[in-house]
Amino acid sequence: MKNLLTRSITGLIFVAVILAGLFLGEYTFGILFLAILIGALYEFFNVTSETGFKPHRVLASITGALAFILSFLIASERISAIWFFSIFPFILITFINELFANKKHSLQNIAISLAGLIYATVPLSLSNYLVFSKFHGHYSPKLFLALLILIWVYDSGAYLFGVSLGKHRLFERVSPKKSWEGAIGGTLVAVGVSALLSRYITEISMLHWIVLGFLIVVSATLGDLTESMIKRQFGVKDSGTIFPGHGGILDRFDSLLFAIPVFVCYLEVFI
Repeated sequence: MKNLLTRSITGLIFVAVILAGLFLGEYTFGILFLAILIGALYEFFNVTSETGFKPHRVLASITGALAFILSFLIASERISAIWFFSIFPFILITFINELFANKKHSLQNIAISLAGLIYATVPLSLSNYLVFSKFHGHYSPKLFLALLILIWVYDSGAYLFGVSLGKHRLFERVSPKKSWEGAIGGTLVAVGVSALLSRYITEISMLHWIVLGFLIVVSATLGDLTESMIKRQFGVKDSGTIFPGHGGILDRFDSLLFAIPVFVCYLEVFI
């Protein structure tokens, strides 16, 4: 009972902070999600250091923060996209630093550093293109909020269907609690909600919303499973402890990290 209360309070605070970050304006959004990115990288490198590897935490975090800031400025049309190339020297320094560091596992250290950038930095940097979308021409949290709603609805639906009907394991080797019944039920609920979203965000047709709803829940599930795989690989239960009863930043944003690129790419290619 105490754990349920802790989880509920943490969940309410988490949702309130995210919504405040979205609706208080573009700078609040930028600061909040930059902090989330730095926290996600910190957790990722903590988890992957459990087996003795030594990724370039500081350099990768600086590179990730720079990539996010540049994406924010480019998406809001404050600077040219050519500025994004300025992060590549920082990536090269990762290789050069390992060359002179005389450490064991040099290739693994580089690979983990780059993996952290790809896993956390790329999706969260792309989130800027949702709040500064081509549909609005200015900052608008609507698309990002829609993405969060679909993921939260899917998670809730999958949990309820899984608890009541779940018999067949979805991916037992990585996440033994997830079931096919839960995944299918959650998907149906999320796709239904995505159709309703077309009435409120009319720049995207109902058909596109239905397709997006399906793609988002599939990618969100893969994101969840991928984070579970990483934790199992390195023998940890949670990525962190910042959210009492919920774990770490990666535990809360694992689905979003895979769903954001899919959402952005679909919008850019098909709409």
